[in-house]
Amino acid sequence: MTYYIINLPASRQSQQLIFWGKGYSPDTAHTRKALVVSEEHVNANLERFDNGRTTRAILTHIVESHTGDWQELVSGLKGEAA
Repeated sequence: MTYYIINLPASRQSQQLIFWGKGYSPDTAHTRKALVVSEEHVNANLERFDNGRTTRAILTHIVESHTGDWQELVSGLKGEAA
């Protein structure tokens, strides 16, 4: 399984999902420019990738198929790292 890492403060400020960018790229609202992380990598460092304060790891397929409000995804009800 793979995850996008959501920048929660930036998402709240812009009122849309803001993802960590690939490599040294800046954060982005576009999934094609977003960093994709394996489940093993997320679980090895939950404080960095899914701490609920500044970051949230959400399954890539959940993000890509979601059609509702972006806040539903970051609420912790869907797509959390195991």
